[in-house]
Amino acid sequence: MELLHNADEREKHLKAYLAVLLQGQTKKEIYESYQAVLSTATPHEVNRVLDALLCDCDDLASMQISVARFIRSVGKGLESYSLPEYPSSSLFASLQEENQRIATVMQELQMLSKTQPLPVSAIQKKVAGLTLLKEHYRRLQNELFPRFERASEQHACVKLMWLIQDNVLDFQKQVTAFEGTSAQSFFTIFGRFYTNVEILRYREHYILYPVAYRALQHAPAMDQSVSSSDFGGFVSKTGFLSHEELERIFSVLPFDIAFIGSDDRVKFYSDPPHRIFPRSPEVIGRLVQNCHPPKSVATVQAILDSFKEGREDSAEFFLVMKGTFVHIQYYAVRSTDGVYLGTMEVTQDATHLRSLTGEKRLLGKQDNR
Repeated sequence: MELLHNADEREKHLKAYLAVLLQGQTKKEIYESYQAVLSTATPHEVNRVLDALLCDCDDLASMQISVARFIRSVGKGLESYSLPEYPSSSLFASLQEENQRIATVMQELQMLSKTQPLPVSAIQKKVAGLTLLKEHYRRLQNELFPRFERASEQHACVKLMWLIQDNVLDFQKQVTAFEGTSAQSFFTIFGRFYTNVEILRYREHYILYPVAYRALQHAPAMDQSVSSSDFGGFVSKTGFLSHEELERIFSVLPFDIAFIGSDDRVKFYSDPPHRIFPRSPEVIGRLVQNCHPPKSVATVQAILDSFKEGREDSAEFFLVMKGTFVHIQYYAVRSTDGVYLGTMEVTQDATHLRSLTGEKRLLGKQDNR
């Protein structure tokens, strides 16, 4: 059939089937009427179809079920597609290796979950020990997602992946913190954790990696080697600093800073060893909205809008993360004549400051009088 060889027609039919799923229809006869194109769908076609759905979506969570059904429907095509061989030293090979390590643990968890009576404590221990999940997701968010965004305009799938990553980490905490006596209640929480991890593993392997790999291969070369030593020093009316001095100052300041230009793109961030939220050079030039999980984007946008419109000059947040009191402040940066230049973000571990009492005016012991 010509339909199966015409790219535009193929994607038109894939989009039509996705539209049917969005309406809540999952009848077998409907699937069979689209089976020819579904069973031969490629990762690149699937990505383009999902990008068209997700690129302007304001409620990603509402798309999860329909997207999951769509990806299951094209599974035969994805799994029969000849995946690229990633160079052994590449980011893709490294991420793929991590994905496989996660798969091994998930297989072990699956076996445990079939044991009767359900070994709750053993499952909790293994889930708690799967620290690679958080590390892997951070690498995706800070290393691959930014590269993919620069190389391809069709990258909206990463927004949904980030949302599911956050869900996985939340379910992981729920599993490890479970203290009830009902095995069924525990299994429900564990099932959510297990299912979402597997959803992400599958999409990374069969869609994200091959699509991003091709996009990066065809993207213009990006120079990653630029460093501060390629430029001169910094001069202002209050003094002069060499780049080395400036960088070392930023490295010892007790807080992290980032500057977002007036176009909402990240222009600079400090990188001290105590940085609270990880960053990589890949974020430079990236829209700040894409540097936050989907659940935080509306808040970030509201802050930027208030600064641009002159309604506010600062915003403040604070939260507790693993016993650490994190203080976050945003400041509008304006020219001397009031033109909005951008936003500065300042993040600090303020646990110690929050605990201070009394006075300390000399070296040595604190004066609590």
